[in-house]
Amino acid sequence: MILWILILWWAMDAPAEFEQHKGQVRFVRAAMQHRTTAAFCGLQSGKSVAGADACNLLLYPWDDPVTGFAWEGLKLPEQVSGKLNPEVWILSKSYTLADQAWNYFKWRVGDRVYSPAECKQLGLQRGDSRTHWLHAGADGMPIRCRVRTAHDPEQLRATGVLLLAWCDEIAHWPELAWQNLQGRGIVTPTRYLITTTPKGKNWLYRDVYLPATHGRDKDTAVLSWSSADNPWADKKYIGELRRKFGKDYAQQELDGLFISYEGYVYAFDRAVHVAEQPVLVGGFDRVVAGVDPGFTDPYAILWMGRADGVWYVLDELYVTKRTTEELIPLILDRQEKYRAEMFWCDKRRPADIRALQLAGLKVCAGLEVYAEDERRTIMPGVRLVQSLLNNGRLYVSEKCENAIDEFENYAYRDVEEKNRGENPVDWKNHAMDALRYALVSEEGIDHKAGRHRYVSASLDGVPAARHARRGLVRMPTVEESLGAQEKRFEKLERVWTRKK
Repeated sequence: MILWILILWWAMDAPAEFEQHKGQVRFVRAAMQHRTTAAFCGLQSGKSVAGADACNLLLYPWDDPVTGFAWEGLKLPEQVSGKLNPEVWILSKSYTLADQAWNYFKWRVGDRVYSPAECKQLGLQRGDSRTHWLHAGADGMPIRCRVRTAHDPEQLRATGVLLLAWCDEIAHWPELAWQNLQGRGIVTPTRYLITTTPKGKNWLYRDVYLPATHGRDKDTAVLSWSSADNPWADKKYIGELRRKFGKDYAQQELDGLFISYEGYVYAFDRAVHVAEQPVLVGGFDRVVAGVDPGFTDPYAILWMGRADGVWYVLDELYVTKRTTEELIPLILDRQEKYRAEMFWCDKRRPADIRALQLAGLKVCAGLEVYAEDERRTIMPGVRLVQSLLNNGRLYVSEKCENAIDEFENYAYRDVEEKNRGENPVDWKNHAMDALRYALVSEEGIDHKAGRHRYVSASLDGVPAARHARRGLVRMPTVEESLGAQEKRFEKLERVWTRKK
């Protein structure tokens, strides 16, 4: 109770022109008691001010002359304290948002930021425009403050003297960025402040929210407040946004709740869609594989079995910097176990298809379902996979960690980007592409869905598009598809022979 009173006193001692609301005060209080403090809040709810004030409080010693209570401030480990300059990182999903968070911090700490002239006088090297220096904290040395982006997770491996990391809009980060950032706290007792609006039940929900709220992580505090909790918010306008956003999106964006999978391609839930190996391989009525070749990008293969109309992703191969020829031994080893009857591969990779065929595998270019504009093929296939997930006809083995990771991160463009929702972002999609090639090829067309869906294979030498316009939307048989594939290869070989 005394600590709560002290925090309230400190909050009231903030700049006179701005007074914290209850949610912000609770966040600042929790930041003193926990190593990780997370605020999952609605849009413009005041979470940025809460993050900036918590940073200010944690970095600088302060005391109450009435009670004698004192906060000592964060310090580096004894072996480096007083020898190396401690660091603070302010991070967001982009430099635009990270710069905005820095502006909030600069406002709240006031004259504790050294000016460029003062840095020059003190011999403090700024390095770049996003490196700043703060007055000395508990270590007695100036603090280096870096404004950073989480776009490239590998860039977050530097420094072993990180006192504090303020993670803004972390729901939009790659999971690896958060993992690498946590690695900075192995020796230095780094504090982590999280301020974000949720973005579906992704890794943040699984790794931070659930452990903290279910009592498994006592060192993490989770708080939440809505846009309407901001006393300066326009309540009437918030009501209008609720009607425009719809129930689920409004609860996520305005109430800060992990209520939906908004922004993500698949409503994938580990608790629902991850299963142990269901039956022996011999118990499946059909086993196939989807292949998305890559080199710099991951080379992804998923083996899938079907039993009673339900598909199970049984195993995966997910590697980089390896060619098809180099991977043949690994593929054949898995094939010995799963005995896939067909490998459905990206049709744009004829050389990889041929290499797999020469290894003795039955391989065919994946069939495609077209949209009504006769061009876009990704979203019709995505909708087929969504339907299987939602209807309890698709599950993933717990051993397929990369496929699970992609299910949870495969997303559309952010709201502020152009052409949002037309196609998912080309990131975390390699296992997803392999999955789509196989399932679209196996499941074919839902004839009840209408004439606008048809496949991109030829039937009896006539392009499928022409058949579709005639109202013929029959799925080609495997033999027809293989025959068309062989004709294309023969044509390519004749072209290559002439060139030689």
